[in-house]
Amino acid sequence: MSEISHWRTKGRYYRLLGSKCEECGGEYFPPVRVCPKCGSRRIADKEMPKRGKILVHTVLYSPLSGFEDQVPMILAFVELENGVRVFSQITDAKPEEVKDGDEVEMVFRRVRVLGRDGQILYGYKFKKV
Repeated sequence: MSEISHWRTKGRYYRLLGSKCEECGGEYFPPVRVCPKCGSRRIADKEMPKRGKILVHTVLYSPLSGFEDQVPMILAFVELENGVRVFSQITDAKPEEVKDGDEVEMVFRRVRVLGRDGQILYGYKFKKV
């Protein structure tokens, strides 16, 4: 993702902004333009709940490029209070402290630092409640 496209869509990453179908009420993240349930194009922005639970998680011990300083990295599918599922990093915990079913809440954290200029990208992660 380029720096420009990140800044154009930062609200989606900073506020966990998804979408809601005005016809059937379906909620989605990431946002959609057409409702997958009913096919409607009457879609509105919808801020997602900030709390949920870990459905399943894994721990990466081999760093992804650009994330070497975040190993071990805990990644999880989180089911939000409205049933929407998001994939996210779990932060502020050691791998042995994280269990499937744990309650979590969204937090705003540094995601990574880009290139030689050191531009810092922030976004959502989840931490245990």
